[in-house]
Amino acid sequence: MHIPKTAGTSFRLGAEKCFGKSRVWYDYGAEEKETSTIVKSYVYQGAPDVWALRAELDSNNIAMLGGHVTVGKFVSLLGIENTITFVRDPLQRIVSDYQHFVRHYGYEHSFRTFFSRPVMHNRIDKLLHGVNPEAIGFIGLTERYNDSLEIFNARYRASVPRLEANQGKAGVDLLHDIAEEDVKELKKLNRRDLSLYEKCCVLFEARLEMYKNGIPYAHAFLKESGPKRISGWAWCAEQGDSPVRVEVWVNGEKFTVVSATEFVPDLCRLRPPRGGYVGFSVTGAFSPGDKVQCRVQDTGQWFPEKARTVPESGGR
Repeated sequence: MHIPKTAGTSFRLGAEKCFGKSRVWYDYGAEEKETSTIVKSYVYQGAPDVWALRAELDSNNIAMLGGHVTVGKFVSLLGIENTITFVRDPLQRIVSDYQHFVRHYGYEHSFRTFFSRPVMHNRIDKLLHGVNPEAIGFIGLTERYNDSLEIFNARYRASVPRLEANQGKAGVDLLHDIAEEDVKELKKLNRRDLSLYEKCCVLFEARLEMYKNGIPYAHAFLKESGPKRISGWAWCAEQGDSPVRVEVWVNGEKFTVVSATEFVPDLCRLRPPRGGYVGFSVTGAFSPGDKVQCRVQDTGQWFPEKARTVPESGGR
């Protein structure tokens, strides 16, 4: 998923060097020259048949399919574990997007006019809508591009090199200056993006630390922490089909240990590992105000980062 102005162009060109240009296909829309011919024929021409595109990907030994698409467009085709993206500080991203429009499309209006348009609000959240970031195979940070590449290459056994392309400044790590009054307005208009970005940063830092310590990373989410039930899901790509053992902690004490083997129907559209049998649940009598947190038994990975509070009866 190439979210605009998140170093996606650098990444895809690096992927071409790694896998070979013929093994990387794109979907940037029906009219864009970057969109691969076969992708156009199955996705945009005649009677679209996206599922049939999968056979073409396999027969042509395609390593990566990328483009400016929502997370839902191809996830049922290729699976959430094989879905990757990069995110960036939302305010920095929108400044870069504005400069890109000025340079390449002759945009003549002010920055404020540009970012005030509803289509520009919460663009990251819109592209990832409906999918918990905990489930996505890999989320890199533009600001931590080198670290991101290192984790990506290790996870997918690749060797994508660092390249910097399609930029309006000297490097992906440098910051744009934004007027204080614009910062205030941008924060109001992009609250969902800012919250999502903060969450992705937390997940990334945890994953980076585990990677440096040689500990396998689990995709894990605490879905419910109610008065009568605690539930969630977890899987670890590096463990293959082996289920994750989850410790459930309440008020700082281990309550029980369960295996994440329950079927989770609402994940099936994402084609998760184990056919969706990645859920866990615990029933009991939990009091409002109890603090709930989970931990992967084999690795000590906590999730969520901060304990969740049991709400009054009826809440989650």
